[in-house]
Amino acid sequence: MLNLIFAYGYSSLGYILYNAGDYTGAIENCNQAILLNSEDLTSYLIRGAAYIMTKNYQNAIEDFNQAIRMSPQYSRAYAERGVARAAIGENQTAIEDCNRAIELEPQYVRAYYGRGAARFYSGNYQGALEDFSLVARMERSAIAYYNLGILQYSQGINTQAIKHLSNALDKDPNLMAAYYVRGNACYELEDEQGAFADFNEAQHIETIGASEFYSEDEFAFYARGLARYRLGNREEAIADLQQSAQIALKHQNTILHQKAIDFMHEIPS
Repeated sequence: MLNLIFAYGYSSLGYILYNAGDYTGAIENCNQAILLNSEDLTSYLIRGAAYIMTKNYQNAIEDFNQAIRMSPQYSRAYAERGVARAAIGENQTAIEDCNRAIELEPQYVRAYYGRGAARFYSGNYQGALEDFSLVARMERSAIAYYNLGILQYSQGINTQAIKHLSNALDKDPNLMAAYYVRGNACYELEDEQGAFADFNEAQHIETIGASEFYSEDEFAFYARGLARYRLGNREEAIADLQQSAQIALKHQNTILHQKAIDFMHEIPS
C-alpha cells in the first residue's frame, strides 16, 4: 500500500514538473513512480510526453507501448506515439496510430497534428493541409497557424501562407521563424520591401534573444538560409541550409532535403 501511495506522489510531482517545463525532472519522478508501481499508467503517459519534449523519441514510443498495453482504448497514447513516430520518420505507423486515436477521440488535436506531419513527410500534401487546417481551426494558437503557414509556403501557396503566418505573429510577436518564412513568401510574391522588413525583424528578435528556433524545425532553418542568402550572408546561408537538410533527412522529408542541397549548390562561391 505504501508503495502505491509513494508512486502516486512521484507521479503527481512529475505531472507538475512537466507542466512547468522541467521535462528532465518529470522523467526522474516518473522513473521513481514506475519503480514503485510498474502498472502506473499515468507515469508512462507523463514520461512518454516528456521524452518527446526532450527528443528521446524511441523511449517515448516504448512508454506509449506500455500505456496502450495497459489501456488499449486510450486515444491519447496512440496520438502521442504517432507524434513520436512521425518525428523519427516512421510515417506509415504514425498515420495508423493517429487514425486510431481519431477513431477513439475525434476532438484530440494532437492526433491531427501527428497525422499531418506524417502525411507531409510521406508526400501526401493535400492530406497534410487538411489536418493542419483543422488543427488551426480547433486550436487557434501561434504554433498551429505557423505549422499551417509553413506547409502552405512549402507548396507555393504564398498568399495564404502570409495570412496564417501573420495570424501566428498576432498570437506571438516574437515567433522569429514565422518572420523568416513570411519574408520569403513576400519575396516570392515580389514584395521585397515586406520581405526585408520581416528579415530585419527576425534578426532583431534573434539579436536580443527573445526567441530561438526549435531544433527539429527544418523549415525554419531553410527559411533563414534563404533570408541570409538574400541579405548577402553566403556562409551563414549555407550553414542553415546544411542544418535544414540534416533535419529533413532525419524526418524522411526527402523533398525539402533535396531542395536544401540543390540550393546550396546554386549559391555562387
